[in-house]
Amino acid sequence: MARSVRPNQLPSETLRWLERRLLSLERQERYECAYALRMEVAEWLLGAVDANLTAPAPL
Repeated sequence: MARSVRPNQLPSETLRWLERRLLSLERQERYECAYALRMEVAEWLLGAVDANLTAPAPL
């Protein structure tokens, strides 16, 4: 069975933080913010070059 290759993967600590942050945003009824965060993470996970989560290159 072929496995999909993901360009980026989140460390487990980051994943747990994201889950807590999303839950917090939804409890505050900030659904648009939660959606935007999900989309940014999805773009980054899929390897989008222009994702806002891209860190600047070191000098």
